[in-house]
Amino acid sequence: AVVSTQSTGINPFPNIPAQIPPHHYHSYDPKHNFDSFEYFKNLVPDTLFFIFYFYEGTRAQYFAAKALKEQHWRFHKKFKMWFQRYEEPKVIEESHETGTYVYFDIDLWQQRTKEDFTFEYKFLEENNLDE
Repeated sequence: AVVSTQSTGINPFPNIPAQIPPHHYHSYDPKHNFDSFEYFKNLVPDTLFFIFYFYEGTRAQYFAAKALKEQHWRFHKKFKMWFQRYEEPKVIEESHETGTYVYFDIDLWQQRTKEDFTFEYKFLEENNLDE
């Protein structure tokens, strides 16, 4: 049976401080310049994906994309997803390459692997992100 905490007055959350692993947060440090690429390039991919997809049209999105590209992620314009080679492609042609890739699935919000994927270069975002 489900017990409503409103009717019983029972607090399901004891007074135990939450233990947050250090890699899940960044403490505020006045030395950080959040408007510089130097800060963004040290973030983990999951954080960069969040910034890229939820801060559309901002400088933060630009820095997130630039940091992902430096970490060897490539944006697929057709699927609007980020891909990264899992291993060297099995086939490399002038118009495409085929192999195993890791990609960020925005619907499941996780990195997944796709085998025998053909990445057509015409869908590769090639904008130079140099300032």
